[in-house]
Amino acid sequence: MDENFYTAMLTSVLNATTSSMVVVNGSGIIAHIYQSKASLHKTQHFLGHAFCRLLHMIVTPGNADTIFTAYQTCRTTHQPIQIPKLEHTTKCGLAKYISCHFSCIPEDSPDSSVIICFRDITESILMEEEFFSISEQYESVNRELCIAVSNLDFHLMDIEQAHKKIAALYQITSIVQKTVDEQEVLNDILNGIARELDFMNVSILLYDDEKQELKVKAYRGRNSTVQAALGEGIAGLAALKRELIYVDNLQQDSKFSEDIAMGEVAIPLIIDDKLFGVLLIEITNGRILQSYDLDLLRSLASQIAMTIAHANHVMTMKTEASTDGLTGLYNYRHFINVLQQEFKRALRYTRPLALLMIDIDFFKHYNDTNGHVAGDHTLQTVATLIKESCRDVDIVVRYGGEEFAVILPETTVQEANDIAERVRKNVAGYPFPNGNLQPNGRLTISVGISGFPDAIHSYSELVEFADTALYGAKRASRNCTCLYTPEIKQNK
Repeated sequence: MDENFYTAMLTSVLNATTSSMVVVNGSGIIAHIYQSKASLHKTQHFLGHAFCRLLHMIVTPGNADTIFTAYQTCRTTHQPIQIPKLEHTTKCGLAKYISCHFSCIPEDSPDSSVIICFRDITESILMEEEFFSISEQYESVNRELCIAVSNLDFHLMDIEQAHKKIAALYQITSIVQKTVDEQEVLNDILNGIARELDFMNVSILLYDDEKQELKVKAYRGRNSTVQAALGEGIAGLAALKRELIYVDNLQQDSKFSEDIAMGEVAIPLIIDDKLFGVLLIEITNGRILQSYDLDLLRSLASQIAMTIAHANHVMTMKTEASTDGLTGLYNYRHFINVLQQEFKRALRYTRPLALLMIDIDFFKHYNDTNGHVAGDHTLQTVATLIKESCRDVDIVVRYGGEEFAVILPETTVQEANDIAERVRKNVAGYPFPNGNLQPNGRLTISVGISGFPDAIHSYSELVEFADTALYGAKRASRNCTCLYTPEIKQNK
């Protein structure tokens, strides 16, 4: 088999994951580089450079020393070496993880080179961390469930009734472990309460801390309470006192004076002294709840509160992981994930897809003139103007520094140019503080545009071409938009 065949095999393996393979000769010089097409960065110009010096330019000194020491050990001992995980922080402040595998060319070979395979394992590490977090929370839920079941007063029930209640509690609380989607879990729990415990009218009201009121989030049967302030009605009273409230006949109770002869029980949903809402159940047909019924409902309310707290936590973590802290826009990591998905969809169905790369003109000058606090306010304002100028379906991200990007699904480059012009004009027309001191006489942006399927074969080329077009806009006059053309690339 010839060299081309082996090269094709190597490329195929590397393309299966985000990875690079580097060959370092006995003198510590990079002799060959093979890399995955999934990488946005071109590394071929590293050939011929000292491996140790290049490591200290790219990664932290500690990681650089670890990698170079492993290389020297592998070259000396001719034994393979594995570094399972190294953490690296990108320029955008994102944590990335890589693994490294070192293999020496056989000892009887005249070439004492070492082959180093770098693999991006960030996604698998983050998934593993999220899995452990969820597992710990479910273990906590199960422990509370065991405590709640053990505290039930079995002496007031016969054996058959005890089995029925415990089975019902198990069936309902097992719903919690199916998904972290709050609305789906609440709907399933209410269905379980109606089915297993024979309560026909059940509601879950969530608490709005800012408005200090309860509002129905999910219900089954008759919805008697849409919303209630603290202390209002049985649900509001349970929330205010943070304790179970049970009235077997509301018509006879002067505090509530309902027209319908029925009972109600309201159980607050509380975790760590934080009120999340109230579970409200109507009692019909003259049914009287016993103490073990109330204990069962308290246990159930605890599981519902844990579910809501967990769903809120997961949603917060997802938002923080995909959002830029300063501007509130999506960050670079989310940008790459969405762009890959949108490009695959456009490729599969032969649909148009466009990308805008946006840069604030002379932003360093603005920071030097007005200070970094004013610069941050300007970044936030520009982010808002871009988002308001785009459509709801467009994905606006902070690419890094003073650069932004906009993914435009189902959009041709001509349509993208219209959107880009709208963004540019809105920014140019905004009265930024001291904007008149800018070299352009006002604070402006430049926009580069690329689109699929115009000679583009990967999502990374879509980014590369938009960035090249942005260079063309900067080179032309700034405060303008520029469509990608091969001529711009040649000039660059």
